[in-house]
Amino acid sequence: MRVSIFGSCVTRDLFEDPALRPTLAQYASRSSIVSAVADPVAVDERRVHLDSAFQLRCLLEDFNKTFFRNLQETRPDWLVLDLIDERFNLLRTPGSYLTRSSAFLNAGLDDGLDLDVAELPRLTEDTMMMLDGAIAEFVARVLAVVPAERIILHRAWWMTRYVCDGRIVAFPDDRATFAERHNAALLRAYATVERRLGPAAPTIDFGQDRFVADAAHRWDLEPFHYEVGYNAAAVAEVRRLIGV
Repeated sequence: MRVSIFGSCVTRDLFEDPALRPTLAQYASRSSIVSAVADPVAVDERRVHLDSAFQLRCLLEDFNKTFFRNLQETRPDWLVLDLIDERFNLLRTPGSYLTRSSAFLNAGLDDGLDLDVAELPRLTEDTMMMLDGAIAEFVARVLAVVPAERIILHRAWWMTRYVCDGRIVAFPDDRATFAERHNAALLRAYATVERRLGPAAPTIDFGQDRFVADAAHRWDLEPFHYEVGYNAAAVAEVRRLIGV
């Protein structure tokens, strides 16, 4: 059994489960779908300095647009998608796009590219329309490798509350409002993916109210870093769907 992921830590963390970990064959992260379907952008790898090998790999994959080549080589039995990494702004380069991800920022590339770039903020209609179009191409290219019934859409959301020392706490109003705006954008994007995949593709979706974020999460407190119960429920769903 071989599973590929295109998404974020909210899906990757599920594969720490002992039954799922041996199945993980490919993990693509820190890339927007808009960037993944675009043309490669040349980068001098000697100028990219990151302490994290994982962040370096993600960054170079975003520049080199290698997700589909790697998917072809992996030929997974299943693919799991989530769209949490659609939170990052985009960069328009001459003829292509990049993701202004945490890895991009940590590498200090805001001032280190020999390119004319324009930053495209998230949560605008123009960027959402761009994502709509990119999803159509992304899904078509994925379906050439993995059938729809073997593509799991993990509809992950931003939470507006978190658990801290056993108490449920609301995020500050500005943070909660920001989370709700991202959830509105995710609702549209997930619907677009589902429409393109068709009814055969299974989904995992616990909604925005059943679980909360976790102040003690190993990746720190974020609206999309969930409490332990979320992961347990999601692991059970993935295992049920792929049969391990």
